[in-house]
Amino acid sequence: MNYLQEPIVKVDNLLTLQTNRSQRRFALMIGVILSLISMLSAPFARVQLLELQAYQPAIFSTVICFELITAYVLYSQFQVSRSPSVLFLFAGYLFSGGMSFMYLLTFPGLIVPGGMFHASPQTAPWLYLLWHMGFAVSIGLFLFMETKYKHVQLTSDQARKISLCTLAAVIAVVSGFTFITTYWQEWLPILLIKGKLTPLFIYGFGLFVVVTTLITLVWLYRMTRGSTVMSSWLCVALLASMLDVAVILYGGGRFSVGWYVAKWNTFVCANIVLSGMIYEFSKMYLNMTTLYQKNSEQNKIIEKMLESSQEAIVMCNQDGQVVFANRRFEQMFDRPLISGQQLADYCKKMKSSYGTLGELIQGYLEHRKPPFRERVTIVTSKWETRYYECYVNPIEKEEGGLLHGHLFAFGDRTDEERRANYDELTGLPNRRFLGERLLKTMERVKNKTGTFSVFFMDLDGFKQVNDKLGHTMGDRLLQEVAVILQMCVEDRGLCARWAGDEFIVLLEEIENNEQLAEVANRIILSIQELRFIDGFEINVTASIGVAIYPEDGSEGKMLLQHADQAMYEAKLRGKNRCCFYSASIAEAAASTTSE
Repeated sequence: MNYLQEPIVKVDNLLTLQTNRSQRRFALMIGVILSLISMLSAPFARVQLLELQAYQPAIFSTVICFELITAYVLYSQFQVSRSPSVLFLFAGYLFSGGMSFMYLLTFPGLIVPGGMFHASPQTAPWLYLLWHMGFAVSIGLFLFMETKYKHVQLTSDQARKISLCTLAAVIAVVSGFTFITTYWQEWLPILLIKGKLTPLFIYGFGLFVVVTTLITLVWLYRMTRGSTVMSSWLCVALLASMLDVAVILYGGGRFSVGWYVAKWNTFVCANIVLSGMIYEFSKMYLNMTTLYQKNSEQNKIIEKMLESSQEAIVMCNQDGQVVFANRRFEQMFDRPLISGQQLADYCKKMKSSYGTLGELIQGYLEHRKPPFRERVTIVTSKWETRYYECYVNPIEKEEGGLLHGHLFAFGDRTDEERRANYDELTGLPNRRFLGERLLKTMERVKNKTGTFSVFFMDLDGFKQVNDKLGHTMGDRLLQEVAVILQMCVEDRGLCARWAGDEFIVLLEEIENNEQLAEVANRIILSIQELRFIDGFEINVTASIGVAIYPEDGSEGKMLLQHADQAMYEAKLRGKNRCCFYSASIAEAAASTTSE
């Protein structure tokens, strides 16, 4: 059977649901009651009773319905487990329902005097035997498949195709048996004469069906011990089917006490498995309702705890879709997060160290990045830059470590970030932040064999502004310069205040020296055009030194030192210009140091 494959996950269903001792006792009690009724009727089994025309239609209409409903329920269990053995149970009950329907249609006097489909007096007995024999065989095939392919699971496509083939096969078999017993009746042995069973029926075919059903019952019990819901009630169903045929044999003919009792056993055989499954479904529903109520109470407590948190908390499913977000999230980010929305899309405008938080979350969800803790920035609707710390933890099930979802938390670190990493006057990153960013940038480009550059900028004429207009105007000048730097650099790098009127620009996205010169000259020209601040005339320029990693230095401290030397060279050449670090600058700096 090369179309079968090992299952990926274990699927629990009614066929694998374990029974407890009280459930097995109840099934045993039903079996004992059936046996006692059959045994007590034995002394009166041959007593003839009146022919009740309505008895069989009443019994068999419910029998057919119960068997077809049972087949449908078993098919639903097959869809859950996709186990080949379950398909044989479905086929058995579908076959039983179809054969009982044909038996009812061909029984003399119920619909037409001789039975439908040109039936003869021999048609109904033959269908009866084939019906009960087929039911026992289907249970035997189920046991064989359960023994040989217990741990096998079909794929969805395989299950669908084999289901259609099974349905077609059952319809073909039922139709074939009906055709043989109606149109080829002359070639079949006689089983019934004037309402009395022949010895061939009693001691031949009938006894064979009873023995076969008994063997199947013993095999089923020895294999399962009634340890599951399905197996315990199948034992009762097989017992009822066997007693049905046995009592018929003992009664010897139609409309005897044995014949009427046998129809009762047929009724029990048809509905006992369905009744057991409905009972278990009801129990499962009640348990699920109780569990849901408990979970709802627990969830309310958890939600209250999450709502009272000072952090914005988001729970996502495996695909990153939002399941829950507390109110703090909307308060923090000034826009709602809707259930079902992709968190990565929501965070695509939040900037992380490299790229956006949305890109980082997407990489994590696609297993390209591990769980992270990252500082991010966002510009609010009031044009205020705020800083947050985002971290994520996978939510795993206790058994097996299966991924259940993701928990994201956002903490407001704006005040902390500003105090520790930002210049209070200009709002630019300070030395500490620049040092950390420089190390991260070096680590990043080192792994990718990339490059970056450092600008060291000093204002020409800043001392004169302080001396003539005062330190307050000097502070305002530094603030305006900070704005100019950010406008010129944009998102290609980082601008930081080094000390006094000295600034550092870290450019991470560069292609060539011409691009660096273009950015540097744009900064110089923009500062040169700064003529008035708060109505006061300002006359300052900028000198910039440029150092490139790794040719101008393989360490951050050395890069800054070389950029500083290049900046002094720019001042020596007349100020208001940029100068790239070179070997001649290094020699001049060395000679100055030695002097």
